[in-house]
Amino acid sequence: ANIYLARTRDEWVQAEKSLGVDAGSLSFALGRCRHYHNESTGENMYLIGVFDNNLSTLVHECAHATFYCCSDVGVTVKTDEPNETYCYLLDRMFSHFLPYIKQD
Repeated sequence: ANIYLARTRDEWVQAEKSLGVDAGSLSFALGRCRHYHNESTGENMYLIGVFDNNLSTLVHECAHATFYCCSDVGVTVKTDEPNETYCYLLDRMFSHFLPYIKQD
């Protein structure tokens, strides 16, 4: 799977336009995460949007993407288990995108 970050609403709209998808209203959204599946190639793609430059929004949207990724490959996340796959993936995703979020 590929995971992409949109740092502004304009970047989000451009990304969805290139995918042939209507972005819908983003006026009240601080962030967003969407999963896309290419039927012909079987490839999964995730688009994360962080529109307010807050780390809390980044980790929130990364968590959504991590749940999607785990589900797509058959990893079950259970509240009574350590969930190392989920935790490591969330850590790596957040750490990768962190430098792209500008803190005020």
